[in-house]
Amino acid sequence: MTPLIRQLARRTLCAALALTPLWTSAAPLEPGAELPPLKLNDQYDKPVLIGPATRVLLFTTEKSTSDWVIKALSAKASEHPGAVYVADISAMPSAIARMFAIPKLRELSFPVGLARDAAAVAELPRRAGSVSVLHLKLGRVTKLQFVQTDAQLLQALELAP
Repeated sequence: MTPLIRQLARRTLCAALALTPLWTSAAPLEPGAELPPLKLNDQYDKPVLIGPATRVLLFTTEKSTSDWVIKALSAKASEHPGAVYVADISAMPSAIARMFAIPKLRELSFPVGLARDAAAVAELPRRAGSVSVLHLKLGRVTKLQFVQTDAQLLQALELAP
């Protein structure tokens, strides 16, 4: 092997090893899996409690699906005391979040767990154009749904134990 080929092989190996964490990221949660601890704060910068009493975890990554959850919980938040809403806002520029999104969320009557770092919610399942609905029992996922309309979201909340 020539020195040039050896050097190229070494660089390729180093690059592959540097990217390995991207390839081996955690798999999304599935039914039967235990919900990992999520350390998130809400729109008031207070810790969001996701524990044994949490029966449904609603997770969004897009503005349009977030609007469905806000609409559903604003109308019936008191009817779903075991529901926790988590929004991934990590892709939102921090200035936009600080000036517009978070002040708007402070108008809500319920807490919204805000994932400002994508790594904090990397294990939560997601699908474009959908709200991820994780039904939980004592911290374990019992059912996973990807709802694509506000009507489906309301039905999923009604089916929650």
